[in-house]
Amino acid sequence: MKLQIDNRTRYLNDYYFQTMCLLYFPGEKFKADDSGENYAYFYLDETDAETKSFKSIVTLVSGDKRAEGTFNGTYEPTIPMNDEFYAMNAVGKAFLQAGRELFGFELPWGYITGLRPVKRAKYYLDRGHTPEEVINLFTTDYEVSEEKSTLSVETALIQQKMLADVKENDCGLYVSIPFCPTRCDYCSFVSYSNAKLFKLIPDYLEKLMRDIRATGEMIKTLGMNVRSIYIGGGTPSILDPVQINRLLSCISESVEINPSTEYTFEGGRPDTITRDKLLAVKANGVGRISINPQTTSDLVLENIGRKHTAKQFFGAASLALSMGFDSVNADLIAGLPGDTRDSFSKSLEDVIGLGFSNITVHTLSIKNAANIRFIGDGFYDPQGDFARNSVNYARARLNKAGYNPYYLYRQKNTVGNAENTGYTLPGKENLYNVLMMEEHSTVFACGAGSITKFVSPSREDILRHAYPKYPFEYLSEDKGIGLEEALEFFNSKG
Repeated sequence: MKLQIDNRTRYLNDYYFQTMCLLYFPGEKFKADDSGENYAYFYLDETDAETKSFKSIVTLVSGDKRAEGTFNGTYEPTIPMNDEFYAMNAVGKAFLQAGRELFGFELPWGYITGLRPVKRAKYYLDRGHTPEEVINLFTTDYEVSEEKSTLSVETALIQQKMLADVKENDCGLYVSIPFCPTRCDYCSFVSYSNAKLFKLIPDYLEKLMRDIRATGEMIKTLGMNVRSIYIGGGTPSILDPVQINRLLSCISESVEINPSTEYTFEGGRPDTITRDKLLAVKANGVGRISINPQTTSDLVLENIGRKHTAKQFFGAASLALSMGFDSVNADLIAGLPGDTRDSFSKSLEDVIGLGFSNITVHTLSIKNAANIRFIGDGFYDPQGDFARNSVNYARARLNKAGYNPYYLYRQKNTVGNAENTGYTLPGKENLYNVLMMEEHSTVFACGAGSITKFVSPSREDILRHAYPKYPFEYLSEDKGIGLEEALEFFNSKG
């Protein structure tokens, strides 16, 4: 995609304009010499710094169609905002004006480009604004639909209650198992699924446990309290029962776990679940587990390269649900190839009927490294009526069944510009998901592809440390984040 930017302000960088383009042109790349059929021109100028007056012109071209949007003047937001908002607002309103004319439909999230709209809503709720005021901010200032604005505020209100007793020294711990039995066609996770790489697992576990022990020492030295532990992947249940027991025993020996510590093991793929594995997980104090079908349609499972059947999911789900875990989660994906309104509805009814306490509804996101982007046409359709209608239907049906939204995030190149939402029965919320997604508290991370985030007491500053993405690199590099670096960060931030 050809992109031309004439930005005469100090507020926005080129990346913001690129992410803006992706709302109506998902999947596009931005190269200086691009001669494709899509083109975007942005002009932004601050005409009066004192009154925050801006002028913005946005021109969008797709094939032989062309449209222009303009903004000129001072905008009075419904809630007092910082300087950057005025520039974003001027560009956003001009962009949406051009996009509506060119493509003929509205974007449900307006011109919000970030992954965390709920964090934005909670920010204003925490500062005393009413839910009605924040909904008005979203609909009027950001041009978010009424439905998505209400969803954001409802989710933020639940998070306020969840986080009310989380203290400054409370933290989370994430442990990465980046291996899967096979790779699904929609996936771009740093996960590995061939026999050669499976041979790395024993060495990977040894290195991982060393890092867990070192991280446990750091947590103690910093005087922090582990409120939530999450074993994710990949597919952690690819490990055998002995390996699971060794890993979880290492965790319990390295960090203090008490009855109030939330402990989650992402079982994931139904074809990896066995009774012996679940017994090993439960024996080590894990209270929460996930069994993720993505769909209960065998046709759709085949379309996405998911190497298990609906029958295997029902068997694994029944087994997990019978073992007395505090909470069992299932994931579904809206917008999958070959899915229909009826088959998506059946998938939703299946997981509700089985009795899952958490149900997460994702929307298909097209990843650069995923195979699915090459299958058929229409996956880059930003209107994405089927995906949008599916997530809207899921929200209504889950609310009726007693589930509430408690965390939400967005991704680039999502079909229909929709979102991913976690729903829960009351009292079954997953604290880790909120700590991580809303960047509310420090989360330590161990393993390939994981990222530790030190969050300052004010929650305005974050220090990140990423381990190497690939297991080969992770095994060859022995440098984690240092205690001195962590102490310096916290001391400098009060």
